[in-house]
Parts: sequence; structure tokens; C-alpha cells
Amino acid sequence: MPFHPRRIPVLIIGALIALLACPAGPLAATGAVPAAGQLIVFVQPGLSRVERAFARHDLPRIRRVADEMGVSLRVVNAAAGAPAEVAITPLIVFQNSRGRSIYQGRTTTVDRIRNFIRTSRYIPQGKAPNRRRDIFLWRMGRTRIWSPIKISSVTGTVPAGYRDAVFKARALESIAAGLKHYRRYAKAELGRADRGFYMDFYPWRAKDGTLFLSLALYSQFDCRTPVFEMKQHPLTGPWRERDALFQKAATLLERAVSSRIQNPLGGDGFDALDIHVPTAGWERLGLALPPAAPQERARVVVPAEFPLHWVMAPPAPDDPPLVQFRFPAPLDQYAGEVKRISGNLALGAKGLLSGLKGSMRADMHSVTMGNAILDEALGGSQILDSRKYPVAAFVLDRVEAAAQPLAFGRLLPARLHGILSLKGRRVPVSAAAQLEPILTEAGAPRLLMRGGFQIDLRDFHIEEADGPEPARHTLLLDFNFIFTPRNS
Repeated sequence: MPFHPRRIPVLIIGALIALLACPAGPLAATGAVPAAGQLIVFVQPGLSRVERAFARHDLPRIRRVADEMGVSLRVVNAAAGAPAEVAITPLIVFQNSRGRSIYQGRTTTVDRIRNFIRTSRYIPQGKAPNRRRDIFLWRMGRTRIWSPIKISSVTGTVPAGYRDAVFKARALESIAAGLKHYRRYAKAELGRADRGFYMDFYPWRAKDGTLFLSLALYSQFDCRTPVFEMKQHPLTGPWRERDALFQKAATLLERAVSSRIQNPLGGDGFDALDIHVPTAGWERLGLALPPAAPQERARVVVPAEFPLHWVMAPPAPDDPPLVQFRFPAPLDQYAGEVKRISGNLALGAKGLLSGLKGSMRADMHSVTMGNAILDEALGGSQILDSRKYPVAAFVLDRVEAAAQPLAFGRLLPARLHGILSLKGRRVPVSAAAQLEPILTEAGAPRLLMRGGFQIDLRDFHIEEADGPEPARHTLLLDFNFIFTPRNS
């Protein structure tokens, strides 16, 4: 992935080809930008499998979205010169008279791109950087890959004299030694075109002293499904050799990052701009912000302040189910949804996720598997006993998240901790989630909360499915909630 001087001639040839294909070069007139705005897509044509796949599959879909929303689209060859904010390709930018916003998300998720355009029309991105502390960075051309490290406490048979803080500090040193390209920084200010991957390490120790080290790598754009993991077949070795084991694990995860960003599928792939690519201002490229149309200011009134109190909205006909549930394979034929849920959220001071509180209540009579006979069994005493326990509830009491306030158009990952009350029992659960404030076509604020968690049916005295362990008593739940401001 890193660029080398010998590739510069290839970039120059690619730039000439792109300029011939796109007559609106750096100094050419671009014409008036419609009031709906302009979508700019920076590319480096033909440079890699990622670029070729994007041009073949993703760009046509993005073009259709732009057409549907009345937005003009311009493709720019970044290798010929790009603004300082452009550090990778493909990179999607939206601009209108209100300002300029850089899309942060997978290039394959068209719905998120649609939300990005809709929100950016009314509220451009703020200027505040993404500040991180004690972070590992991989500098690659103009961009940086950032990776928070999560080391879980030792489970299984904990050795005598074990001190958690000492163990994790030593493990982190071993991880740093195993990373070839990453360097550890006390603090960093990250840009919109920097990309993140979360590295998780899960140590488990057997009675005989064998250490089993499971691994997972998550994209910053999906905190639920890892892009790489070693859980079924973890690394193993003697406890006394744990330093070497963590070092090897770090090397494997770094290779997984490299593989992911070179993968043309999945939407996480990119090419870094070489540091020798000329920096060209937006105006120089004919991409100055357009003037406001006379009627534009009065069209939508955006919130003066970010709302702190939200209530759950009922789903629209085309929205995904509020909560879907299923057993893991090979029992995933058992699946269904919960159709009626209410809830509320209250953000902490300054809109920080760390202070988020809230609760959700599910009508257990609305649980369905799409079959009347199965639904009757679900409500019976052996499973949900919905006559005796008609409501299930989740109360949120703690959130792990970056110290950044929620803002329109910004996707923030978080881990939600709380108590699930189901069938008369209260059990702590933890859910990986993503929160994203957006604006509707009419400019109305909405807060999207998506995530997932799993429960052990035995904790709630719910009858297990007929099948192998542990799938028979493990239930996977995915939620898709939409909230509106409480006073709307």
C-alpha cells in the first residue's frame, strides 16, 4: 500500500488519462452548482484493485443516488493534485453554500451515503478534530491509520499473584514490539480522511498454564462484525511465553489491517495519496463553495443546538425491524422480530456519549417469527410467558465511547452497558452500538442507533432450542432504532 518514488510516472500517466476523460480539469469552468449541492469523488484511476472495483461497482450506484437527490457529481483525479484534506481515494465530499463535508463510511453502504448527503445539505461538518490519546498510528502517505488497543482481563484460571494493570501494561509493550508499521503516540489529532481499525485481544488461561489468545479486528465503520478474527482457533502457548504470544498476535492483526485496506470488497479498502502528490486548493481545482441561492436560507430551519433528549420513533414501512433475533448457525432458521418498542435517551453534558442514559421497553405480545403456531409457542410459559411478563426492558446505565460529542453526520461507535429485564429476571448485558445523528429530507433531526448483543437463554429460564451447544442456548439480537427530539 505505501507509495514509492518509482510509482510516480504511473501516477502521472493515470492523471493524464483521467484529465482526458474528464474535461473539467483544474482550471476549467465547472458550471453552476445546483442548490441541492455537489458531490465530489476523488479517485486515482486504475491504481489498484480497490480503485478498479470502486469505479466498476460503487461509483455507478453513487451516481444514481446523486441523480435521485438532484445533486451534481464530479469525479476528480487526486493524483494530479488534491486539497490537503484529501488523503485517500476513493474519498467522497459534499459541498454547497453552507460548507463542505467529507464522508466517513464504507463506499459500499449507499444508504449511509444518502444520509450523508441529506444531512450535509443543512449542517456541514464542524472543524473540531478527532482527538485521541495513547493511540497507535500507521503513517501511510498522506493518511494515518489509527488503532485503539483493547486488552481484556485474563479469564479462566487466573495465576497466583496476578495484577491486572501490570499484566495489561506488559502486554501492550509486547504488542508494540510486534507492530512493524505502527508507532505509539501519547495523543493525536486525526482528520476526516484518516481511517481506524480497532484491535482486540482476549486472553484465557487453562489450569495447566496454557494461554489461549483470541483476536478480533473491527473497522471504525462497524463495531459489531469483525473484519478479521481468531476465536475458534486462537493462538496458544505457555503462560511464561505470553510476551512472544502477544507480539505474534500484534503482527497478525497488522497484516489483517493491510489486507483489509487492499481488499476491493467490503468498502474499507483505499489507496493513500503519496506525499509527493501536489497540494491544490479547492478553488484551484474549480471547486469553490457555490453562492447561496436566494431562497436557500429559508427552506429549512436547522436546530440551533444539538438536542439532548430523544424519544423512539415508530418505524416507517421501509425501515428495518426494530429488533431482530436469531440463533447462531446451524440453528439460524429460528429467527424473528419484536415489532413494538418504546424508549428514550438523554445525552450527557455537551452531548457526550459517556453520559448517555436511557431505557427501552418491548411489548412481548409483539414478538413474532412470522408463523401463528410458532408465535403461540413463543408466548407460552416455557419460553417468554408473555401473559405473566408482558414487557421486557433494558435500562442503560453506562457507556464506553470516545470523548467526542454527537454531531450531525458523525458516526460514533460505543459500547452500551445496562440491565435487561426479561421474564422476571434482571441480567447485565453489553451491546456494541453505533450512533449517528442525521437530518431527514425535510431537515428534521433524527438519531440512529444500531447495534447488537447476545444473551444466554439459561439466564432467563427460557427453553433452549433443539440443537448443538452453545448455539442452542445463545440468542443473537440486532437493533435498529430511530429517535426524534423529545419536544418534536
